[in-house]
Amino acid sequence: MSTIVFNKIFDFMRDEPVKHVTAGSVIYIGTEDDQTISKDELLKLTIDAIRSMKNIAGEDSERFRKISNIPLEFECAYETICSLRDIKALKMSKQVLDNDTIKKNRRYLQGRLSTSRIISDDSIIVENLSPKQHQEFLKPAHNMVVTLPNSVQDKCHEFVLRFSEKYTKDLCIKLVHNEKWKESDEILMGVTDNILDVLDDVWMNPAFGPELMKTQSEETYITNIIIPLIRASLKGLPYRQFGFISTAERQSIASADRKEDGYFRKRPDFMYLQKQEGRIFELVFGECSRLLCSDTKKKEDEIKLWRELNDGLFWVRQGCKLENDQFGVVGIQVAGTEIQLNVLIKDNLDIHRYYHLKKTQIPIQWSKQALSTLPEFVELLLNLRNILVVNLSLLMQVPISKTHRVEKSITISSLRKEIPDEQNKKRQRRSKKTLGSIKHRKTAYF
Repeated sequence: MSTIVFNKIFDFMRDEPVKHVTAGSVIYIGTEDDQTISKDELLKLTIDAIRSMKNIAGEDSERFRKISNIPLEFECAYETICSLRDIKALKMSKQVLDNDTIKKNRRYLQGRLSTSRIISDDSIIVENLSPKQHQEFLKPAHNMVVTLPNSVQDKCHEFVLRFSEKYTKDLCIKLVHNEKWKESDEILMGVTDNILDVLDDVWMNPAFGPELMKTQSEETYITNIIIPLIRASLKGLPYRQFGFISTAERQSIASADRKEDGYFRKRPDFMYLQKQEGRIFELVFGECSRLLCSDTKKKEDEIKLWRELNDGLFWVRQGCKLENDQFGVVGIQVAGTEIQLNVLIKDNLDIHRYYHLKKTQIPIQWSKQALSTLPEFVELLLNLRNILVVNLSLLMQVPISKTHRVEKSITISSLRKEIPDEQNKKRQRRSKKTLGSIKHRKTAYF
């Protein structure tokens, strides 16, 4: 770095008009690119440059006589230049540096780095670079960022200007379940395209290939396959500006509402929720395992899902009076690659009925077997959508109660017999440990 400064001072003394060569101008040139250079070092370089000029200009020349006085004026001039720079009255001019100079400066910067050898673009070292050096440092980053095409920008503007809070046409009529699709073939084909687009990505994902699929966690399975497929099948639902899918294993509102009855606060793997007149209804509950699912896990999720639907239906009917034999809360259970669609309804005799509507395999990988499993899987997802379309229509046709209606709660006890006694004992011990001081409570299962 000293050689660079010496060359700059020497070139300035030799080439600039005599009237411009002063102690202040020499100090300015010497500190233009490196303001950290010490005063003593700068004075030494200046004296060396004067000695070199003696052989060129001659002792009797006007130029040499003027530069010979610079050391005598150096102290005062140095303080003046530093003060002007500190109060920002003096701005360093831009300078074009050649490649060799840039490389030398880069090596100089590296020498001032910490042992981590990392320079951040917002670090003090980078901020103190000259404009040319700063531009050169940021060049790799600038090369990575591409300007948005005008056509894409126009499309974004058009989307914002044409967006309406009521994005889809609301259902103005009351629908019922009657073994018929509630949407046109064109809409169903569009939804099918959405589902197939997701599967196309899944089939190309090496994480779910034969070698790695067994190692994937439940969260990876849900995030990369199950939720994208559910979103694709429910895209464009009526009243969708009031509905959303929760995937954070949030506590069920319906379950929390019944906690005083001795129930645990359940956290489904995912839910579809609908907001109506300030009240949130949980219309779909989902439980999912890893791609490798044990029989025990499958049975536990079956029990948990059953209870979640029971809580969900109880919660909905507390808020509004819905038609029996029609409205139902939906449950989706994924056990390995098997998916099952369930629904819980209330009949005209106020008896809760639990139905296993459809069960099929999820085509995780491409194979010839998908020729049969894929249509069945798409049929299951389209039926999920069709049920929700009817349920939303029924929900939007009734007034929402501001206070809780009196709704008889039921207890589903039949599944308890399917759990081995030893598992029941383990569950009861785990429940006691969780609840701590609560002594009087109901069992963990219905």
